Amino acid sequence: MLKELTYLRKNQLLIAAFVVLLFLVYSLAIKKTINESKQASDAEKKIELAANAPFMAAQLQKELMLMDEKIGDKNLQGQNTAQTLLELVTNYCKNNHAVLREFPETNTSNQEGLIIETNRFVVEGNFSVLINLVYVLEQKNKLGKISSVVYQLKKDFKTKKNVLIATVYLQNVKK
Repeated sequence: MLKELTYLRKNQLLIAAFVVLLFLVYSLAIKKTINESKQASDAEKKIELAANAPFMAAQLQKELMLMDEKIGDKNLQGQNTAQTLLELVTNYCKNNHAVLREFPETNTSNQEGLIIETNRFVVEGNFSVLINLVYVLEQKNKLGKISSVVYQLKKDFKTKKNVLIATVYLQNVKK
């Protein structure tokens, strides 16, 4: 039967048999070996991750503390933040010839288990005094995070002069 086939046909059958044999070898032996190798490498990664877990937990705790510092989660024990802020701004205004125009009540809101206290106050003065006040609040005393400062030039109707006022929004986030 093989003697009656041409060389071309024999080569085609040989190639077909080789492809079938290659498929069988891959599906029966090589595929299982590759899967076992992947599972072994995944298991090694999990073991390494478990070995480094205490170090990673400590590192995450440090990052959490840094984030709490940045958002202003410094709970002043026994002190009211608004009262401390009022004293600081009042003393600053007295020493730097500025005027505290408004200091309304603290606005609190609860979002996702966090209490956000927003203190808004309005100060009148020249630009350098107002910028320095923001600097003192933001860098030196750090009573919270300054979320916004709005500078406005308004006309004072009593003196009929333009005055510069700054509306400062200071936020504290507490757990």
